[in-house]
Amino acid sequence: MAAIKVSKRCIERLLSGHLWVFNNEITATDGSYSNGDTVSIIDGRGRFIASGYINNNSKIIIRVLSFKDEPIDRGFFKKRIEQAMEYRLSLGWQMKGSFRVVFSEGDLLPGLIADKYEDVICFQILTLGMEKWKDDIVEILKDVFKPKSIVERSDVDVRKKEGLLPRKRFVWGDENSKTIITLDGLRFEIDLLEGHKTGFYLDQQENRKIIGPYVKNKRVLDCFAYTGAFAMYATKYGAKEVVALEDSGKVFEMLNRNIQLNGLENIIKPEKGDDFDWLREQYKKGERFDCVMLDPPSFVKGKEAIAGAWRGYKDINILGLKLLNDNGYLITSSCSQNISPTAFLDILNDAARDAGCMLQLVENRFQSKDHPILISMPETHYLKFVVARKVAK
Repeated sequence: MAAIKVSKRCIERLLSGHLWVFNNEITATDGSYSNGDTVSIIDGRGRFIASGYINNNSKIIIRVLSFKDEPIDRGFFKKRIEQAMEYRLSLGWQMKGSFRVVFSEGDLLPGLIADKYEDVICFQILTLGMEKWKDDIVEILKDVFKPKSIVERSDVDVRKKEGLLPRKRFVWGDENSKTIITLDGLRFEIDLLEGHKTGFYLDQQENRKIIGPYVKNKRVLDCFAYTGAFAMYATKYGAKEVVALEDSGKVFEMLNRNIQLNGLENIIKPEKGDDFDWLREQYKKGERFDCVMLDPPSFVKGKEAIAGAWRGYKDINILGLKLLNDNGYLITSSCSQNISPTAFLDILNDAARDAGCMLQLVENRFQSKDHPILISMPETHYLKFVVARKVAK
């Protein structure tokens, strides 16, 4: 195993629990390696700090797997996946249920994401170092979860930075691209091969369960509805009417199917259109709602796009606030990693000022606990979820 000497500043960050080494932090190399290999990270005196896999093609040149001097083998990955599973079970998830099984750095398995949809496992490999262990990982997933099928959704842009091609396929078991899961008594059809992420937004699952007081007996607008999860939960918790807005044609078909699956045709009204344009048009028409829910896709693809993303989040929240009755509730999210929780609150305050109102912060939340956050790695805290009450000036 090659030994990679890194800067003192890098060592301080690693010892605080961060899992990344950047390509400008390496000071010397002892031994040879190929991209994707496991290497040792050492300090200036040759003392072991951590081990991880290396890739010269990436700005994040090493991702830490362990701070112990231990073998990185199939047994190591099985132990980590089992530990991740035990954590979820300890918090109340059931083996027969649906949840995120592995959350990359959050579970000390950088580059690996795995979601469980009842008896189907859908995984993503994001990095070259994890790609080299893929066959073992598939076998471990089969052994631990005994699913009826396993799907690979490694079709994300970040793989290009690792020198990897996108990949999307069934790797084991039944090859049914659609499956239906049940969450809290609601049924959802999931497209395993074409759906967003791995098919469903599990990271919002706990947040959906807290919206009851804000939607009960209310007229609700669900923007960026995707396949209708927030809209369905709003009806579950007593909304008298829900408008679910979605732009994508294929997704809109699934939204309609989910409405029908749950027999909610009389409560949820699906609307197709661009969210920004549709909100402006409805505001001009005088439409108003008692609760507006905004769950847009990430507007930030990199740090260079933060300024544009700030404007995007601000504009959509201004529009949402204009359509919201006084004393109504804005339920709004950002899944952009490069927008911090503090920055998101600043965006909402700017939006309220431009909309001519003030906001009372009711709840300030983040992703579900099956997407664990490392306090030592702010990058793992990507989802911001805010409930705010609109107060007239």
